[in-house]
Amino acid sequence: EIEPLRKLTMSILSERRVLRPYGMAGGGEGKQGLNLLIKGGEKRSINIGGRCTTDVDVGDRIRIETPGGGGYGKLEEGMEDVVTSKKTVSV
Repeated sequence: EIEPLRKLTMSILSERRVLRPYGMAGGGEGKQGLNLLIKGGEKRSINIGGRCTTDVDVGDRIRIETPGGGGYGKLEEGMEDVVTSKKTVSV
């Protein structure tokens, strides 16, 4: 997160905020990214999208969640039980 020390105008130009990174050779999609403006006085967050210019006040924060990479290759037979959509279990 980024928190300015004085009022400023910020711009962000980023990708993969709507469409997920694709996988190759049978691999699954990665997770899409997210850019948030967290308003300090109001305790709420605003999705500012992938391309934006906005004013940021003292006490506000910018959170940039970068997208995950797409997978490569198909799962080996029997590995479906190990990988879930939310977490990976070590074996």
